[in-house]
Amino acid sequence: MNTLRTKKYPLATLEYTENDNILFYRVKQGIEVDIYEITEMLKYVEEFMGDKKHYAVVDFGSNVMSTTEARKVYADSKYIQTNRIADAFLVKSLPVRLVANFFIKITKPKVQTQLFTDERSAIKWLKSKKLTRI
Repeated sequence: MNTLRTKKYPLATLEYTENDNILFYRVKQGIEVDIYEITEMLKYVEEFMGDKKHYAVVDFGSNVMSTTEARKVYADSKYIQTNRIADAFLVKSLPVRLVANFFIKITKPKVQTQLFTDERSAIKWLKSKKLTRI
């Protein structure tokens, strides 16, 4: 049985499947993520996951933008660097895809990160990362 735990926060909804060890981080739509928002979002994941190392599907949807400063805070986050094994960024629009692609190529996150437009593909990729760690 794959246990699902969910918590809704002001800027995101978090879902975690224990058996797969995958966190689904669904960012609220229609917002611009700046330093305050990303700091809050990082608090959510730390509260929700504790010190457990995990994989994540970060679902940006189709209507979320972020500032350069927010992306840097995320990339430099000690919590993410310590507890996140791999990030699958899920995007559903060209503008969000361009920003996410820019983040991956230019900011070069310290956590292995890949961009997806399909959730099943994102999960499959994360599970393949899990198999290579064994």
